[in-house]
Amino acid sequence: MRHRLSAALLAALAAAACAVPTASASTTQESTFQDDPLLVYGTPAQQYRTLDQLKQLGVDRIRVTVFWNIVAPAPESETRPAGFDAADPAAYPPTAWDRYDRLVRAANYLGIGVNFNPTAPAPLWATGDPGDRKDLADVWAPDPKEFGDFVTAVGRRYNGLVPGIPRVDYWSIWNEPNQGAWLAPQWVDVGGGSFAEASPRLYRGLVDAAQRGLEISGHGTDTILIGETAPKGLKVRGVSRAMAPRRFLLRLYCLDDFGQHLRGAAAQAQGCPTEDPATRMRAEHPGLFRISGWAHHPYELTAAPDAKPRDPEWYTTGNLRELTFLLRRVFLRHGHPLPLGAGRLFPLYLTEYGYQTDPPDPLGVAPGTQARYLNHSEWLTSRLAEVRTLAQFLMVDDKPGAGASDVERFGNSFQSGLVGLDGRRKPAYAAYRLPIHVPRTRVRRGGLLTVWGLVRPGATGRRQTVRVELRRGSRGRYRTVRTVRTEAQRGAFTVRLRLRSAGAVRFAWRDGRGRTFRSRGVAVRVR
Repeated sequence: MRHRLSAALLAALAAAACAVPTASASTTQESTFQDDPLLVYGTPAQQYRTLDQLKQLGVDRIRVTVFWNIVAPAPESETRPAGFDAADPAAYPPTAWDRYDRLVRAANYLGIGVNFNPTAPAPLWATGDPGDRKDLADVWAPDPKEFGDFVTAVGRRYNGLVPGIPRVDYWSIWNEPNQGAWLAPQWVDVGGGSFAEASPRLYRGLVDAAQRGLEISGHGTDTILIGETAPKGLKVRGVSRAMAPRRFLLRLYCLDDFGQHLRGAAAQAQGCPTEDPATRMRAEHPGLFRISGWAHHPYELTAAPDAKPRDPEWYTTGNLRELTFLLRRVFLRHGHPLPLGAGRLFPLYLTEYGYQTDPPDPLGVAPGTQARYLNHSEWLTSRLAEVRTLAQFLMVDDKPGAGASDVERFGNSFQSGLVGLDGRRKPAYAAYRLPIHVPRTRVRRGGLLTVWGLVRPGATGRRQTVRVELRRGSRGRYRTVRTVRTEAQRGAFTVRLRLRSAGAVRFAWRDGRGRTFRSRGVAVRVR
């Protein structure tokens, strides 16, 4: 049945039809996705089904954790296997690589890129003595040489020379080295109630070893990222207390809180050169400089994506430009050019990100808010030329742990999936496929409303056609007011509509199989 349109709505539609689409702010930002429970630990059927789902959603790349202890032999033993050549992939158990081989082959077949992230937990024979902190045994002071040999083995397995196994050319080193759960000790007790930084020095050795391993195995010119830093830290210091990313980054590069070279005893304590620091740092730690960019996890968890973190040493989506400026200063301080092709902005790779939902996690946001915040984040980062990728962490929520309290049940798991454990899709699932964001949802009558959108599955190198739709009030029908074309590379568009009445806006897109998908609706107001 055809519905009659009011005169006010007709006027609004006519005005909107005069809108002129403009180019999107970003045409290069990739879409990365991670779900290790499904893609690494899942059955072959789960791996294939998840990859197919990601392909339909328009994902460009998957981030895959290459867990050291599930590939290495005798991971629970403190004694290194006799005669084991850790740099030779053939020396590992016969089925050690199966899950990764299968995943890389399937992703390659579907045209999805792979980011390998070799990291802890480590086999116990490759770690230090944690003393009474047995809970940290598999992340405690990992041996850099052993890690370098492991990375060499991974690199050789996936250098494209092994029959039937595609090449992997995108790497990030370790996961969240500023978090005690992934690298310990974070701090060392130096007496008198004082603690000194420990994890930056440990990570520096791991990066050096991994860089050599990638070069040896034929990956020296690949995309190589370091950092993979968590966004926040703790004021209280201790062996497993997380370190703020700013402090971690500065100490990693042997700089003090003001960005100056560490000197004297302070430099010695961090394993840094005491003379000619810039020259020696470049020569002794090439892995810190021969990189494609810095990987970071800019979670905000409950606040809006543009909220500024309360601590200036933290980096979230609300202050990413500050992280870019800091990295640029660090490289300039050492007299080293920025990564190739970076221009004046240091490249950021946001390789893990998401919002947890309530339900089920009481500390999460409402499912509808998750969808809105993810879309807001997409728009926010697309406006930063230095951001090369934005990731979504988890397709399906983690299972909560055992325990009576919320901390016990949800403290060590993530409920940031697009799908709940019951199999139901959250609003974020559709919102991830077709992100939409309206920077200002309230305009004066007759004013211009800016609408940004992204056809994620349309990143095919061809321009996509979308229909922008408006609804009058809260119950009216959506009507097409403008047909626009996206930019070709990423499938993004920006359009400005002249608005005369309140309602909601969304957009629709039809794929190559004739299926129509729609973004979520965004309520708009007129003053």
